[in-house]
Amino acid sequence: MIKRKQEILFGLLLGNASLQSYTSGKTWRIRFSQANVDYLFHLYSVFKEHVKTPPKESISDSGHIKWTFNTTVDPLGLKFSKMFYKKNKSKKKMPSRKDLDLYLSPVGLAYWFMDNGSLKSNCVSYYLCTDCFNLDELKVIREVFKEKYDIDINFHKQRSNYRVYIPKRESKKFYNLIEKHVYISLRYKLGNH
Repeated sequence: MIKRKQEILFGLLLGNASLQSYTSGKTWRIRFSQANVDYLFHLYSVFKEHVKTPPKESISDSGHIKWTFNTTVDPLGLKFSKMFYKKNKSKKKMPSRKDLDLYLSPVGLAYWFMDNGSLKSNCVSYYLCTDCFNLDELKVIREVFKEKYDIDINFHKQRSNYRVYIPKRESKKFYNLIEKHVYISLRYKLGNH
């Protein structure tokens, strides 16, 4: 279960989850924020042993409802902060190739997709939102997809950022890789294959 939790967290940190430190990087906690309350409570059930306060609802200035929870300061947060953040920085960086090889499993890919993925409007290809990573960092992701899973990905420019694009010819492989790990309330994102 520990390895699966680490793979889930790795995928989530490639997506919307973040780490927070109020001690100049000495200690870290994990922050989860989602509009899908069912999915957020699923994440809460995965990380519950690291949490003291249950999820809370909040409303943004624009009126959007989000649900959030934080873990306590935890060794898991410290471990993953070294992979995803430069020392004392709040901006994410791409983990090392070694960490990608170790933690970017089908489980990690599924949670990344649930967090930051979408079905393209043609309903036969996928995107993974990667706005916080630069193009050079994303080239490492391309290598991992190809070498670990034999999936060729491309990048599409979105304003000044790039997103991972899984084209139609590769989408069935991606679907087969993650489908059994996708939580029930987010299965609509997979489309029909």
